[in-house]
Amino acid sequence: MAKSFLDNGNTGHYVHRVLKTFNLKSVFWTREEIMFVPGQGPFPSLLHSFHLSDSDSCACGEVGDPIHYATSCPLTLPRHIRKSSTSLKSLWYQRVLKTLNSRKRIIYMIKFIIGNENIIREE
Repeated sequence: MAKSFLDNGNTGHYVHRVLKTFNLKSVFWTREEIMFVPGQGPFPSLLHSFHLSDSDSCACGEVGDPIHYATSCPLTLPRHIRKSSTSLKSLWYQRVLKTLNSRKRIIYMIKFIIGNENIIREE
């Protein structure tokens, strides 16, 4: 029933595309993890899509999306998580969210971005 709701409903599409399977067991995600998975946080790619920023780029010149900050941005280097291939994006998200160390890195990375938005975004 819940899978049918996600497949045919009006909400939850992005998370369902990223995390193909689901479990009815409660999962306690922090605010930062919730922002990371759908990319609904202080990311230039999101801000640009809503015309709240002139550019979708990070200060390093790459597109400023969650995967970039988590895997390759030089500004978040101490918080990097190993990058996956594009074809395995949903598997990468599943593995990252099951690993306590990766989840902590996501939390610290999001907090760093929020606290340093002026140096993270390309203006």
